[in-house]
Amino acid sequence: MELTPKQLIRVEETLKDFICLIPRYQEVKDNKELYDMFLSRNRNPLFDLTNTKFWDTGLISESAKVKGIKTVKDHYIQRKIAMGIIMEKLSENPTISVNDFVLLCKKYASTVTITNEEHTKVTTMAKNTGLRNYELYETCDISIVGLKDLISNL
Repeated sequence: MELTPKQLIRVEETLKDFICLIPRYQEVKDNKELYDMFLSRNRNPLFDLTNTKFWDTGLISESAKVKGIKTVKDHYIQRKIAMGIIMEKLSENPTISVNDFVLLCKKYASTVTITNEEHTKVTTMAKNTGLRNYELYETCDISIVGLKDLISNL
């Protein structure tokens, strides 16, 4: 699957926006409170960007495979945490190409499919821990075949 021309423009614009944020990121990254506020304020563009099939890994929890059960797309790395990783990578390479930015976002901001119930459980458990959702899936009895291979590349 490829990005449509409209989606590619959205990626390019988001990249430009994030590059403009690098000086502010560098200013706040060593201040826990300001860093947290920065990530919270700027995570929504990742949701806007990754809210299409292109960013879906195709991985699905065993529970979500049951016919008729309500499912959601879960960022296996929460957007706020992913935003921190992405901003650090951008600050290391502010001239990143659009294609490399797509790969960066694909790596850290893609989704897996889980049930509504699993989503509630993992997001509740992850709140204010700093742990990534995928680090809690097993504790939450969420089994996703292929996830270990995916996260081994992080």
